[in-house]
Amino acid sequence: MFKKSYPHLSFAENFLSGHINIGSITIFGENAMHWTVRVITKHGYLCFRLPIRCFGQWYPLFCYHSPDGTPTRATRWFWGKH
Repeated sequence: MFKKSYPHLSFAENFLSGHINIGSITIFGENAMHWTVRVITKHGYLCFRLPIRCFGQWYPLFCYHSPDGTPTRATRWFWGKH
């Protein structure tokens, strides 16, 4: 997770913007994935967003399952206003 330091970015953007792999689980930090967890299973990929503030705002919770990791074949569930 600890990436390069850029002076124009905040602490969270500098040091919490990468990802961590723990076996078949990947936790993405404050980046384009918005604090997301991806789990690789025998039947595909299960992804969900953690309920953590990202880039100064809240994003709706989501969960999806995709057999091959592509959005076109994914089954999605959303919670929240959007």
